[in-house]
Amino acid sequence: MFQFDFSYTDYEQLMDDLSRRLEVPVRNHQLIFPESVASGSLTFVRLPNGIHVNIINCRMNQDWLICRRKIKEEFYTLRFHELIIPETLEIRIGDERLKESNTTRSIAYLTNSLSDWAYMGAKGTVYKGIDVLFNASWLAGYLGVENIEDTLAAYLSLQVENVHREPLDSEYRRLMQEIVEVEDNNPMRLAIIQNRIMLMIERFFLRIYERKKNSYFNIPLSKTDIDRVMEVEAALTRDIFEPAPTISQLARMVSISESKLKKDFKLIYGLPVYEYFQRIRMQAARDKLLAGGHSVKEVAMELGYANLSNFTIAFKKEFGLLPSKLLAPL
Repeated sequence: MFQFDFSYTDYEQLMDDLSRRLEVPVRNHQLIFPESVASGSLTFVRLPNGIHVNIINCRMNQDWLICRRKIKEEFYTLRFHELIIPETLEIRIGDERLKESNTTRSIAYLTNSLSDWAYMGAKGTVYKGIDVLFNASWLAGYLGVENIEDTLAAYLSLQVENVHREPLDSEYRRLMQEIVEVEDNNPMRLAIIQNRIMLMIERFFLRIYERKKNSYFNIPLSKTDIDRVMEVEAALTRDIFEPAPTISQLARMVSISESKLKKDFKLIYGLPVYEYFQRIRMQAARDKLLAGGHSVKEVAMELGYANLSNFTIAFKKEFGLLPSKLLAPL
């Protein structure tokens, strides 16, 4: 088993210590794992506004245990993780334990340095994530929230089972992908990463704040209920260029009634199933148009629209402008 413990709040130091532990160099703030341990990389980014970011993208080639030991100095880590778990994974937060097996987990959650945090997983685990490190005063200043401690306390008081309460939806995934895809030689690299990270932070905490106001944390959804909805969301968004599965098909997939699926899905993701699917499709269309090289008609056809005007109406309804406005001038 590969094991790595640390007890500090400096991601650059973490990378340097991990480099020595693995006996591999760090080049341009990136560490390539030796194949005996993992296939992939860890990238460190120090943003101009002072926060630290780690970008993890690897497949573990042996059993592993990563542990951050608690310290007296109070820092927070906001974790956006996509995990493919072929066998088992145990998440440890303080004295709590959460075990997963043979599943896919895509979650955003918060930990602090006053409690231990660890992942213990099996060989074959695919680990993609972005970790963002900051302190409470930095966050309060950025968001302009006077009582940020109340919001943090409300979230951190939840039991470990409730880390599932913020699943990664399509918007989080889009922002994460844009961070990962920024090329090292892009002169705007740090500005782009900082912008996307700030959007993710703001989105996460404002959603917590709104849910707290609406007594969201008291919603009676079990871990099993949430797992089922997340499985449905993954199936729904697996290929957005194909027609969506029916509600009946999705409900049978996770062995619940159609009415419960529709109710729970809206509770977790904030939209009915097909409105959520349509939003993701329109976001994909927008991204293709902004990237260039595609006409409005080509994008509409790829999404399965036989009638261009129907696509135009749907796009304008979502974004408030015609898709042609996103095309670069000739």
